[in-house]
Amino acid sequence: MKLPLTLALTLTLMAGAAKAAPLTLSDAWRQLQSASDLLKAEQLATDRARAERDVTQDLGLPQLSLSGTYAYLDDPIALDLNPALPGLPFPLPTLPLTERDIYRASLVGSWPIYAGGRIQAAQAVKQAELDVRTQEQEIKRRERFTLLIDRYFGLQLAAQNADLRQSQVAALEKHLSNAEKLEQQGQIASVERMNAAVAVDQARVALAQAVRQRDLAQQALDSLLHLQQVEPVTQDSLPQQTPMLGELQRNMMATHPALALFDAKSRQARGSIESERGRYKPEVGLFGSYTLAEDNSILSELEPEWLVGIRVKVPLFSNDGRSDRVKAAKSAELEARHRKAQTEQDLKLLLSSQFANLEQARYELHALDSAEQLARENRRLRELAFRQGLGTSLEQVDADQRLLEVQLGKARARYQYMVALAQISTLGGSMEQMIEWVGP
Repeated sequence: MKLPLTLALTLTLMAGAAKAAPLTLSDAWRQLQSASDLLKAEQLATDRARAERDVTQDLGLPQLSLSGTYAYLDDPIALDLNPALPGLPFPLPTLPLTERDIYRASLVGSWPIYAGGRIQAAQAVKQAELDVRTQEQEIKRRERFTLLIDRYFGLQLAAQNADLRQSQVAALEKHLSNAEKLEQQGQIASVERMNAAVAVDQARVALAQAVRQRDLAQQALDSLLHLQQVEPVTQDSLPQQTPMLGELQRNMMATHPALALFDAKSRQARGSIESERGRYKPEVGLFGSYTLAEDNSILSELEPEWLVGIRVKVPLFSNDGRSDRVKAAKSAELEARHRKAQTEQDLKLLLSSQFANLEQARYELHALDSAEQLARENRRLRELAFRQGLGTSLEQVDADQRLLEVQLGKARARYQYMVALAQISTLGGSMEQMIEWVGP
């Protein structure tokens, strides 16, 4: 009954290995940027903010419109002069001023000359809003990159775990076979064979769990990239190039989107301050009208064919809370400054922490190289001793387990190194720079 279970697990592993050509990290990043619905939504939100910014560019331009009216009166409008001129020996006729149908069509124009700086302030606010949206989009893009690194190298780790577990099962099954032969020959007690059998069963359980973890990691990466059966390029060594903490910190303070976002919010708040202060200032504008068509009544003849003028509006008293609006905008500017200062401290701490994780993973990986050599030699000696009847089954099983733990430790250290490298790349470098460090 044990053999079919092993065969089933082996077939599952082989099915998982039947994938397309390995996908490089560079190609995976390009695929993510082109296929991610989240990044597409972020781009559309930025496009919307850009269009709203463009709307304000026309606020200072003149306006021209075609205006027309038509009315049908129950009676024409007429002027009765008799009450105005009493005592005449004869009555005066009624003077018709309009017909029953009256209409007028005109070109009407206006041009804001001065609006207390509110036009320029509105343009500055919308530009700042666009800058905020652009930085938010970049933050989301970097978050997607770190997620890609986690799932890309996470699948590598899960696949290595499954492969190592499969190798352990094969080694322990071979050990069990040897134990059964030695038991039949009377060289070992039955308890030694039983220990070997228990170790095989436990290894099979661990293998089944590793296969499920690998399948889940596969689904996670496939879902992220909108592809099927993505196979990452195996990374057995660390990148040759290593970033410097000082350079990373300088780049972070100069280019990180979170800091640029608060700078944009400060500009947005300053624009709002200028806009609210403009409510205290007068407005000046030109206006004009030119008659294109009208009815033939006397009243229409009395009206001018065209006119131009200037309009001035001076605010004296308003109930719109201008002073409180200015206070609110000033508070928003101070809030953005304080949040930026706190974010700078948080980013510095995060960068230092991730850089320490990077160095720790590098140290562990190098330290485990010698441990792996020792574990391999120890397993070889334990296997030889067991065959010669000089060792126990538990000693060989422990040797196999120790080698597995060291190999998994190296795989986890490589994964942790890549995750930390992605974090410091998004903090103080660039995603493309990490791809260059990692290779193809």
